Amino acid sequence: MANFRTSNRIKILCSLLIVSLTIATYGLVNALSSKYFYRKAFGEKSGFVLNDESKKVLRNLKSDVEIFVPLEKNQEYANIFDLVKNDIRHLMGEYVDSTNENRIRVEFINVIENPKGYANLCGRFGILPTNCVIIATNNRTKVLAIDEFYKTHRGSVIAFRGEQVVTSSLKELSSTDNNVLYFLVGHGEYELESVSLSKGLSALAHAAKQKNCEVRSLNLYDSKAIPQDADLVVVVGAKNKFLGFEKEILRNFVDDRDGKLVFALDGNFDIGLKEFFDDYGIFVGDNMLIPTNETASSYLEDLVIKRFACHGINGKLIEFRVPVVFGATHEVKQTPWFVDDEKFEITELMQTDDGVGEQRETGNDNSTGPHIVATISERKKFDTSEITTKAGKILVIGNADFIANGKFKILGNRIFWFSISDYMLYGNSLENFEDVRIEKYRLALSQKAFRQIMMRLAVLPMFFALMGIIMAWRRRK
Repeated sequence: MANFRTSNRIKILCSLLIVSLTIATYGLVNALSSKYFYRKAFGEKSGFVLNDESKKVLRNLKSDVEIFVPLEKNQEYANIFDLVKNDIRHLMGEYVDSTNENRIRVEFINVIENPKGYANLCGRFGILPTNCVIIATNNRTKVLAIDEFYKTHRGSVIAFRGEQVVTSSLKELSSTDNNVLYFLVGHGEYELESVSLSKGLSALAHAAKQKNCEVRSLNLYDSKAIPQDADLVVVVGAKNKFLGFEKEILRNFVDDRDGKLVFALDGNFDIGLKEFFDDYGIFVGDNMLIPTNETASSYLEDLVIKRFACHGINGKLIEFRVPVVFGATHEVKQTPWFVDDEKFEITELMQTDDGVGEQRETGNDNSTGPHIVATISERKKFDTSEITTKAGKILVIGNADFIANGKFKILGNRIFWFSISDYMLYGNSLENFEDVRIEKYRLALSQKAFRQIMMRLAVLPMFFALMGIIMAWRRRK
């Protein structure tokens, strides 16, 4: 009899412990979920909790969005195809769930099983690669390669950055106005309409229009001002001096309107802007840098630039490990005596390899590099909350023909130019995004999801507790 009573007490105690454990687990998970802002994302999907910037862009959508994902398990993506499919599917699900009224429609197309669907896409948007993401809204379209969704290191995929890519694309496409790029003329600059291989910019102009940018020519001598709709002003290959009032127009554009300027220099021409550059901490050398046999490309007298500083403009060049090809170039670096770093942040973007000589008026000098050939100065702006934000920017590049028609077809040159335009236009608005490490996930729960999970977790302990109570009651009878 004593043994029966002892056994009964032990069973009752076990039942009470199970109930207590359930209550403790409920409280612990509730505390954790409150810390993570009641956002539903659990298990494999938890890496795709949308950022506040993404939510803001989604709230401001004026038109419906169509997203198409044609996928094909080809040799290039054979090893990571399942990873790509799952990552993009989960990410797109977050965008759909975060919008009201079905503003975003996503369609995945298996190119092998549904060739007709892929053909219809090509008929609508033109010839498309497989394994890409097409985003269409506001009568605009953007095609994103799968490579843009991942960060790699030494050939291995280490992080997923799909949210940055998709949100920035939605932000760009949903804008009611195109970005306007003005290319200055009147000083012997390269021309947008010209098809010349060495002095024309028609290929760049065509590519910019495909990215929903308007490109226009601007003569400051005639206009006496930079138009209010100017998002970026570019000077490519100027040969004649800028007049005093033109310099003031440029200065006011940067200082008073937070404007963005890009200068690409060509040849040993005095364009009268050395003091202007000095005011922003940028020094331009007089002599032209020329390659030796070790640093030359397959193009005659061209420099292969492979050393890049860690900066937003250089991100893709570093990741994809592609060089930029310049012709003879100026040295462009931070002014050595410039100390006004409270107002400006200056970054020397890229430099040559060793073995680059300088071409002087008296002949060639065999002095070796490396030499800095591109520098950006970013003016700081202090707002009322005492937070430093980036404002006006000036980028000076020692070479101009890298974006001329003849070299714009080079992959590294195209990436460099589009990285410049994207950074100048959109700046650091998406810097607060965090790359999702492939091997790591975060836990975040909504209140509704938390209750559902706790009910599922509590069923089994409650069942055993109930069975224990019933058995104890029956034995006592």
